[in-house]
Amino acid sequence: MEFRLMHTDKLYLISFASGVAGVDSHTGDGPLSIQHSPFLLEAEKRGVSFNWDTIIKPTTSLSEHIDESIKKSCEMLAKRVSELTHQRQAYTVVGGDHTCAIGTWSGVYDALHARGEIGLIWIDAHMDSHTPETSETGHIHGMPLACLLGHGYSSLTSILHHAPKLKPQHVYLIGVRSFERGEAELLKQLNVRVCFMDEVKERGFATVFKEAVEHVSAGTIGYGLTIDIDSIDPLEAPGVDVPEPDGIHAKDLSRGLLEIASDQRLIATEIAEFDPSKDIEHMTEKMIVSFLEIIARGQRLKIRE
Repeated sequence: MEFRLMHTDKLYLISFASGVAGVDSHTGDGPLSIQHSPFLLEAEKRGVSFNWDTIIKPTTSLSEHIDESIKKSCEMLAKRVSELTHQRQAYTVVGGDHTCAIGTWSGVYDALHARGEIGLIWIDAHMDSHTPETSETGHIHGMPLACLLGHGYSSLTSILHHAPKLKPQHVYLIGVRSFERGEAELLKQLNVRVCFMDEVKERGFATVFKEAVEHVSAGTIGYGLTIDIDSIDPLEAPGVDVPEPDGIHAKDLSRGLLEIASDQRLIATEIAEFDPSKDIEHMTEKMIVSFLEIIARGQRLKIRE
């Protein structure tokens, strides 16, 4: 039974204003910068309708481990995502560090797992598939995909349900160009499809992206898309904490978004890891708003079909 959104021309935006799991806590300022961006106002003047929904901020305590703090934020996000998914609303989660993905797709799982499996396209310069045993830094923003696949902190693999939220065969990574042995071995063991940046350049982003959509749609009721902004070439998107050279071009990703924004199988989208303190002349901010506008316009086309 495929998932379908209700008829509405409004895109809900959920703010995950947390950077506690990343390299620099300023990623927690990213969603708020987007919310007050003049570029967003310009998009709204062009007829795009956004509705800023829940703003989720971290709650930290000196007496609790970092994973327990992240669990609280991700549970709040997961519950709200589940509600919007049940209501068949169109929404995008705006992070924050990429641990937001644990909350987002746990929420989607909560709402839809009784109907069937969900797929996920993961666009990132990194694999984000470390566990506490393989991570050298201990930064949990390098672990969210592993958590969703059922590996890592039990506090984060069990959000809303004590079960993996994704099956390996329904995941497709695009743009990876920096990773460590431990996480690569996990994904290889699970047989997760990883399209490294060299392959993206060789085959072309459009070809790879089309393949990814087909891959995550096979055997699922729908799919999601999560974008780590560091997947984009840092010359075009400098506002990130872990820049990796020679990345995806923003125009290519924009074209990909145009292709799927009105796809009835697209359940939800997510954009993460924007650090406004690292941005140059608002380049990254403007790019993110352009992505949101494409998604919002696609939603308007979707409801007319």
